[in-house]
Amino acid sequence: MEVVLIIILGAVISYTILYFVIKAAVKNGIIEARHTSSADSNDDTVSNQLPQVTCSQCNKEHDFDYPKCPYCDYTH
Repeated sequence: MEVVLIIILGAVISYTILYFVIKAAVKNGIIEARHTSSADSNDDTVSNQLPQVTCSQCNKEHDFDYPKCPYCDYTH
């Protein structure tokens, strides 16, 4: 029983670290893309848009930083 709990705890810690590393990488990529696009173009609407993800429940697109789908409340 203790071994299973240690394995689960290790997995949770690993996934948490991975989540924050990926989140930081995405954030840095977005900042770089906005900087480049605003320097290349005078159209601010393109640089202000967030990347979109498709909900696996309802197949509608929404901003990647929403923890739940705004249309069907599915938690990703």
